[in-house]
Amino acid sequence: MKKIILYIIGFVVLVGAFFLVSDYIYIQKQGDGGFQKDYKNISYMIEGREVTLVNGYSEIEIAPNSASKIITKYFGNEAEGDISGDGVSDISFLITQESGGSGVFYYLVSAIKTDLGYKGTNAILLGDRIAPQTTNYNNGEITVNYADRKPGEPMTASPSVGVSRYFKVENGLLVEQMDLADFGKEVTFAVNQKVKFTDGLILTLKQIDDSRCKPNVVCIWAGELAPTFDIKGGNYGSGILEVIEISLGTIHNSILVESGYIFELKSATETTATIVINRKEVGVDGCYIGGCSSQICSDQEDVVSTCEYREEYACYKNAKCERQNDGKCGWTQTDQLTQCLNSAK
Repeated sequence: MKKIILYIIGFVVLVGAFFLVSDYIYIQKQGDGGFQKDYKNISYMIEGREVTLVNGYSEIEIAPNSASKIITKYFGNEAEGDISGDGVSDISFLITQESGGSGVFYYLVSAIKTDLGYKGTNAILLGDRIAPQTTNYNNGEITVNYADRKPGEPMTASPSVGVSRYFKVENGLLVEQMDLADFGKEVTFAVNQKVKFTDGLILTLKQIDDSRCKPNVVCIWAGELAPTFDIKGGNYGSGILEVIEISLGTIHNSILVESGYIFELKSATETTATIVINRKEVGVDGCYIGGCSSQICSDQEDVVSTCEYREEYACYKNAKCERQNDGKCGWTQTDQLTQCLNSAK
C-alpha cells in the first residue's frame, strides 16, 4: 500500500514538473522573431536595452556580478485599440522600472498584435514617481493622463498638475504626437506642452519663473515672467545629448538668436507663453539674412531687429541677399523689388 502511495506521489510530482517546464519553454520560446501569445511575456526596448518580461516581471543586473538590479514591472492602465493601422486591436499599458534608488520611472509601451502573436515596441518615459490616472484609446491614438509635480517642486511633493500626452505607432515605433506649428506665426505653449515645427525643431515649455514684485513689497525692479524651453531637433539634432535649454523674458532677453533661429517672446502668463520663431536664412558670398521678418541683409551673422513688422518686409522674401559692387552685403535691386517696396508704402 505504501508503495502505491509513493508511486502516486512520484507521478504527481513528475506531471507537475512537466507542466512547469512546458510553461517556461512556452514563455521563452513561443512564436517566431520575438512574437509571443501573451503581451506580459514579451520583450520591450527600454532606454536602449531589451527587457523581457516573464509574467509581467523582469529583474536583471545593472552590471555583471552586481548586487544592484533593474526591476521592471507591469503596472496596468491598459487601453485596447488599433494603433498600428493594420485593422487589428493592439494593447498599450504602463510599466515601471526601478534600479535601487528612490526613483520609480513610469513608461508607456504597446504590444502590437499579429497573426503570430504580440510584438513589443519601444518604451516612452512618462516621468518619475508620477500619479497615473487613465490610459485611453481614440481613433488610432493612445492618450495617457497622469498628474506630475509643478516645475521646481521637490520629488517629495505630491503630484498635482494634470498632464495629457498622445501616442501612436508609426513604422513599428511608438512615437509621441505633438502639435505642429509654422515659423513666423505666434504659438502659445502651456507648461509641459510640446510643439514640433516644420523642420523637425521641437520645443517643450519646461517652466515659467515669476520674479515680479509682489503686492505691498518694495522691490528694486518690477520683475518679469521668464519661460524656459527644452529644445531639440531641427538644427540642434535629435539625439538625447542635443537637448538644450533656453530662457526668454518679458523684459530682459525677449529676443534670442540661437543656432540659426530667432526666438521672440510675445507675451507670458503664470501658466502660458506665446512665442514666434523665425529661421535665420543665409544669402550668398558670406551675406546673412536676419531680423525677425528676414528683412535685413548683412555681413554679420547674428543681426536682430525690434521685430516691428512692416508690410514692405514681405518684399524681401523673393529678393537676393548678396555682396554688392561696393563690397557690402545688401539686397540686389530689381524692378520687381522696387515696385513691391513702392506699393507697400
